[in-house]
Amino acid sequence: MGDDAIVGLTTIVVLGVGAQWIGRRVGFPSLLLLLPAGMIAGDGLGLVDPEALFGETLFPLVTLLVSLLLFQSAQQLRLADLPREARGPVLRLNTVGALITFIGATTAVQMLFDAPLGISALIGAIVIVSGPTVVGPLLEVIRPRATTRSILAWEGTVLDPIGATVGVVVLNIVIATNRGEIHALAQLFSRLGLGVAVGLVAAGLLVLVMSKFLVTDNMEAAVAVLFAVAAFGIAETLLSEAGLFATVTLGVVAANQRLVPTARIAGFGETLEVLIIGILFILLGALVDVDALEARFWTIVVLVAVLVVVVRPIGALASLLGSKVPWRDRGMIAWMDPRGIVAAATAAQFSGTLEQSGIDASLVSPVVFGVILGTGIVYGLTARPVARLLQVARAAPTGVAFVGDAPWVFDLAARLRDAGAPVVVITARVQGAVADANGVPELPLLESEQELEAAIIDAGIEKAVIATRPNPVVTMMTADLVELLGRRHVLRVPTDLDAAARRLAHPLHQAPQAFDDGVTLDAIAERVGRGAQVIELPEGSVLPDDALPIATVRPNGTVDLRPGLRRQTTVGRRFALVG
Repeated sequence: MGDDAIVGLTTIVVLGVGAQWIGRRVGFPSLLLLLPAGMIAGDGLGLVDPEALFGETLFPLVTLLVSLLLFQSAQQLRLADLPREARGPVLRLNTVGALITFIGATTAVQMLFDAPLGISALIGAIVIVSGPTVVGPLLEVIRPRATTRSILAWEGTVLDPIGATVGVVVLNIVIATNRGEIHALAQLFSRLGLGVAVGLVAAGLLVLVMSKFLVTDNMEAAVAVLFAVAAFGIAETLLSEAGLFATVTLGVVAANQRLVPTARIAGFGETLEVLIIGILFILLGALVDVDALEARFWTIVVLVAVLVVVVRPIGALASLLGSKVPWRDRGMIAWMDPRGIVAAATAAQFSGTLEQSGIDASLVSPVVFGVILGTGIVYGLTARPVARLLQVARAAPTGVAFVGDAPWVFDLAARLRDAGAPVVVITARVQGAVADANGVPELPLLESEQELEAAIIDAGIEKAVIATRPNPVVTMMTADLVELLGRRHVLRVPTDLDAAARRLAHPLHQAPQAFDDGVTLDAIAERVGRGAQVIELPEGSVLPDDALPIATVRPNGTVDLRPGLRRQTTVGRRFALVG
């Protein structure tokens, strides 16, 4: 048993994280790898047996992990970040749209599977949810316009607790009806009230602890998780299903209060989030009866088609009537409704609850998991082409952000801007002090991570160049830029000392460098001191002997910051430091 447990736990982590690694690396929705991996590891190869591994703690563990994901999602719900024109559509999508999805899905399940009304309604409630864990990666791929992106992101986040709530209502009604009881709604409101109350108390205590500086900066995220787990545990112990309300309430209140900054806990750790999602999908996928899924395969295909082609468009378009959202964007919103981890978790948990109550739940998990896979395949493969067809996708980023305030940095930024490349300069000086003279957008070095991310996205920045000497603030800014743009897209101009150290270092340990390998900040400063300037070279001209090739703006708008490696083949507008 010990070896089986080791194999099972190892498989869960390796497949859970590995599938997301591969998905992000190739730009493919991780969901389409996670669920099949879980099914293969469970029913296929027998490597993972969730019930044997965790026994009676399986579903409490699943609920706890889901509550942490909902807490993290709720932390993103800042009303100030939602454009005013998007607020009405978001509200209606999460009310009118959710109701239409519930009715449409319930009707379709009942007709296609000849299921009892209670089971059909339960499945209809579960598939209301969408989820940021599947919507977010798709938005990163298709890059829709700002308003559409906000609407879809907010809808995906808010629908998780709404779907879980409606699911609890229907579950309680089904169980109460089976027992001849009539107080299901009273049970729901008691759970809702308790969860909200516990969440409010937890939020108040968290804000108090942070306002009194009782938590060190590097512990804020961990302490926030502590409060979320405590709120979940207290509420869930007093009344089952109240824990989700508690963590969502805690997250929403913490995100929107103005007494203390919560930037450090807004995302309580991407590593933890990836680990939770991976564990949940592999565990829940291993619970799926593949034979039951195959037996209903074509009926599930029809159900997915109804949800994608009929239910979602009706719900989205009805919710967006009378709004200022352009019709092309409405079409994109109508073509985006994938299901994620909360649907999988609630389906598995509710199935167990129904079975314990003596109610046949054999239809719930196969149908819900089939919808998750089906919608994931449809939207994962078609979202980008549909966005291009509707012309709602923003162009791929091609710009450059420079970190530094040397005059030559602004000269180069101005030349690239004139060539049509988006640019921004991040400096330690007062914002706007040089922007008026050069016309180059400037950001202060101490900008918050959220404001930096917004500015980088809005400017269409693809890569960054660290063109200043290292110090603690620059090091933190570099880490933020690596997080936003990726390590290969953050280049450095080293000092002479850095260059000497690089020659002694193993090539695999060297950071990407801007310009030629031998170019340093000291060498550029010496050239500029002798009167060198950044100029654009005439088309077809030969590079002067004293020139340092520094950048080329290619015909497709991308900026090559290593043109010295391709002097004879690089095509585009060329810039060099000459003199």
